[in-house]
Amino acid sequence: MKTPSIAMLSFAFVFLFSISWVASADTHEDFLHCLSLHSENSAAISKVIYTPNNPSYLSVLQFSIRNLRFARPTTPKPLVIVTPLHESQIQAAIYCSKEHGMQIRVRSGGHDYEGLSYVSEVPFVIVDLINLRSITVDIENSTAWVQAGATLGELYYRIAEKSKTIGFTAGVCPTVGVGGHFSGGGYGMMSRKHGIAVDNIIDAHLIDVNGRILDRESMGEDLFWAIRGGGGASFGVILAWKIKLIVVPEKVTVFTVNRTLEQNATELVHRWQYIADKFDENLLMRVFIRRANSSQDGKRTLQASFTSLFLGEVDTLLPLMQKSFPELRLAKDDCIEMSWIESILYFAGFPSGESLDVLLNRTSQGGIYFKGKSDYVKQPISEKGLKGSWEMLYDEKLEGVEFLYSPYGGRLSEISESETPFPHRSGNIYNIHYIVFWGEADIATSEWNINWIRRVYSYMTPFVSKSPRAAYFNYRDLDLGVNNKGNTSYTQASIWGVKYFKNNFNRLFSIRNLRFARPTTPKPLVIVTPLHESQIQAAIYCSKEHGMQIRVRSGGHDYEGLSYVSEVPFVIVDLINLRSITVDIENSTAWVQAGATIGELYYRIAEKSKTLGFTAGVCPTVGVGGHFSGGGYGMMSRKHGIAADNIIDAHLIDVNGRILDRESMGEDLFWAIRGGGGASFGVILAWKIKLIVVPEKVTVFTVNRTLEQNATALVHRWQYIADKFDENLLMRVFIRRANSSQDGKRTIQASFTSLFLGEVDTLLPLMQKSFPELRLAKDDCIEMSWIESILYFAGFPSGESLDVLLNRTSQGSAYFKGKSDYVKQPISEKGLKGSWEMLYDEKLEAVEFLYSPYGGRLSEISESETPFPHRAGNIYNIHYVVAWGEADIATSEWNINWIRRVYSYMTPFVSKSPRAAYFNYRDLDLGVNNKGNTSYTQASIWGVKYFKNNFNRLVHVKTKVDPGNFFRNEQSIPPVSSWWKNKGV
Repeated sequence: MKTPSIAMLSFAFVFLFSISWVASADTHEDFLHCLSLHSENSAAISKVIYTPNNPSYLSVLQFSIRNLRFARPTTPKPLVIVTPLHESQIQAAIYCSKEHGMQIRVRSGGHDYEGLSYVSEVPFVIVDLINLRSITVDIENSTAWVQAGATLGELYYRIAEKSKTIGFTAGVCPTVGVGGHFSGGGYGMMSRKHGIAVDNIIDAHLIDVNGRILDRESMGEDLFWAIRGGGGASFGVILAWKIKLIVVPEKVTVFTVNRTLEQNATELVHRWQYIADKFDENLLMRVFIRRANSSQDGKRTLQASFTSLFLGEVDTLLPLMQKSFPELRLAKDDCIEMSWIESILYFAGFPSGESLDVLLNRTSQGGIYFKGKSDYVKQPISEKGLKGSWEMLYDEKLEGVEFLYSPYGGRLSEISESETPFPHRSGNIYNIHYIVFWGEADIATSEWNINWIRRVYSYMTPFVSKSPRAAYFNYRDLDLGVNNKGNTSYTQASIWGVKYFKNNFNRLFSIRNLRFARPTTPKPLVIVTPLHESQIQAAIYCSKEHGMQIRVRSGGHDYEGLSYVSEVPFVIVDLINLRSITVDIENSTAWVQAGATIGELYYRIAEKSKTLGFTAGVCPTVGVGGHFSGGGYGMMSRKHGIAADNIIDAHLIDVNGRILDRESMGEDLFWAIRGGGGASFGVILAWKIKLIVVPEKVTVFTVNRTLEQNATALVHRWQYIADKFDENLLMRVFIRRANSSQDGKRTIQASFTSLFLGEVDTLLPLMQKSFPELRLAKDDCIEMSWIESILYFAGFPSGESLDVLLNRTSQGSAYFKGKSDYVKQPISEKGLKGSWEMLYDEKLEAVEFLYSPYGGRLSEISESETPFPHRAGNIYNIHYVVAWGEADIATSEWNINWIRRVYSYMTPFVSKSPRAAYFNYRDLDLGVNNKGNTSYTQASIWGVKYFKNNFNRLVHVKTKVDPGNFFRNEQSIPPVSSWWKNKGV
């Protein structure tokens, strides 16, 4: 059975590792008793537990504290330290920490820049992996298993013990623990040739929040992706890594060339920036900027140390340097040939001739008080800019300070930003590591030094990466932003998250509506991510046998979270692995599995043809399983109808586990799943769709008008023509807040956003005839292919690769609430203004009204052709959505109540008897089923709003195919009871 997805594990560990708890004075005693009860050998675990009463407690705690800022007497201390000898002892610690409301901090080497592996402001336990450091090197297969408590020095030593021509690419400090270093990236002196450590990890062992030991296969590719650069501590306890070893030459060459300002250091570093990322990939040259004494007059100056590793012999290196960087004047006497393992000692600062055994010493050469920061440089910094930052190093109060410039390029630039969470790839010339350190323990000295490095960081703003200002996760910096002590919103976490991970942060945080991602939200007992239909059949059978509900998720976009939340014991069947797409160009059809996204479908169609497409929604991460079964409105719906109008077959597993197609399921059930919500009737496996012909060129435009630019009159006029335009044209209107171009004050903006299935020269006369008031000009329009229009409406920048459609990660998650309405008569200008005025509320963070036109093909199809009934007579649909960033209940309630007030205000202006709604904009305010059996009368409260008269037929189909109501949720179609059968319903 597959294990929980990355999102579930991440949120589970947020719950365990990041929530503030109130612990009693007896908490640690209860915890110790729990450990004893849940350990295979209580005597054995007692030997690896340290409490403040234990005489060894402080020495164990302080042994791996590298930053003395977090070793003061006032620093919060753990209630218990566990130094496990076996995995089962970690499992017990996780279980007991959950039971007794304590956080867990995991320490492998103790080098976290902000002490987060051994400090917390709430009651906590340290799991110190110092005893789990075995290393098994397999020379024959060039791999190794290394436990997370091992250090880099131990790993390098054990590799070199077996071979002189095998090595590994990671950092230079031998006392750094591999558990944290690898999970944050792992840059080192061979990274330009072989990438960083995470690029060479091929398997891992992890204990999840439920105490299960997972490997790559059982954890799944999402979680395996996340722990390789996303920080393992967010997702579980890393036990071990399996790494791919690399071939190193028998001889490598190292050199360190020092140049002071008087020896032309400024010009040399300035020149270095233009070539550092372009050198032969066998060469990596770092630059250290430090204070020094001038050789000319003994006064303070600055020294640039060009420190390099070349994977080859000196006679090969010198011509390369002469060609690429002659200005450095590198001579043969500057260079030293040695083995790769000897170079490890060289860069770690050990004297020549030091025994390799020093790599087995886990003790740092000395703890210091320090603060670090980092930046990425994408454009060379001017000499003036460099000098400006270096001048700050002259401050007499500074005790120790260093800037380190580490080059990128080579293999680092060849790997995609999204290959692992570590995103710092192509386009980065070098990373800057700023560090300041001092020897005095007093708070005033610490504050002065920390404020100094913050001033440096501020000065560097114009010269480094922007949007975001990127940082390296292994140089952790809490100045970038921190989580709340309790629940933290996506918005707050993204302040620091995008700086470390850029767009990968969204995948690390992958739940669509965060209202249903709180720790208090009910979680599934099991998540199944089937690779084959038989695994779904087994899940259905076992869920029935053991009285559990099934929730089916394809893309996770259900507005009310019904595909992944239930208040009764439940199982999620997540179809993420069932997403194959087969396009048949000859017959203009395609089979698409329900776990595929709309983006993946569009991509695969365009891969085969420039003149075929499909009519469905605009958000590329929406899953086709739910979207098609709820209708599937999109930008070509006025020409070709909705997705459900173009489905010609389907595969479904019913309540009895049978796999049915259109013929075997019958026309009633085939009718029901095309707009009636497939989750009420079974598990949709796949759809067969009829592809549509699209022109080689389509035209798009977005015209924005504020209130001061006559927006009210334009939208009012739009209502009279939106459903009557040429069917090749679909023009939506977004209503949003904006700043007035006239006085900068808040105003309302209407964005008229359109797709025309034809060229601009055909469009303009149509617009001049139908909607001259908009004053559309040729310059407003862009001609492009249909598939490019998909990216345009999804909000991607011009020139974005089509490959972005294969990314299943949303561009951002949020807390949100949506509602919908249908408009049958134009709303007066006064009525429009009244609703728009509600958008001015200062408490609102993000809000939008979307008006989507109907008419055309939508009006030609009968209301009863599919369960989707919104056909002739509807001018447009309104989608209201409000979003917010704070996780607290009060903020959620305020926003939800706000959108309810909007909905109430709109009552006189929208459809009546029933007040209709679009099923894909799910809204539990319309009504919900009972937790047990639901009557027809109760379900019809919400059912007729989504389906109008089609609700009765849906109930009959449900009664026929699932009379026991196994497939159910808060808004699923109920089977009719025997009482209602007697009434003839």
